[in-house]
Amino acid sequence: MANIWVQAINPRRPDTLILVRTDTITQLSVNDVRIFASRVESNDAVLLVHRDTEGGKPLPEDFHMSYLVTMAKAREQARDSVDDLILLADRDDNGNWDWSIFTASELLA
Repeated sequence: MANIWVQAINPRRPDTLILVRTDTITQLSVNDVRIFASRVESNDAVLLVHRDTEGGKPLPEDFHMSYLVTMAKAREQARDSVDDLILLADRDDNGNWDWSIFTASELLA
């Protein structure tokens, strides 16, 4: 089974993107500006998405739930994949926030 990662922003260095293995995330902190992820026993948090990264459009109220739905799809896909999967928060063709699943090799191409 492949690992599933989510691209995040290092809150201490906002110009730095990092990958976080999703099975280490146990808590989401959400508002219409951002979603932070962390482990319950840890003070370390990463910024999964911030509205300013895509032109300032507020996040949908249920964007954290969309993340969980996308995670479930990624888990299913990871069962048969040898290539690790990466979740990205981005905007679709209509300008709406969305979560996308990519294989690591797709992002290298």
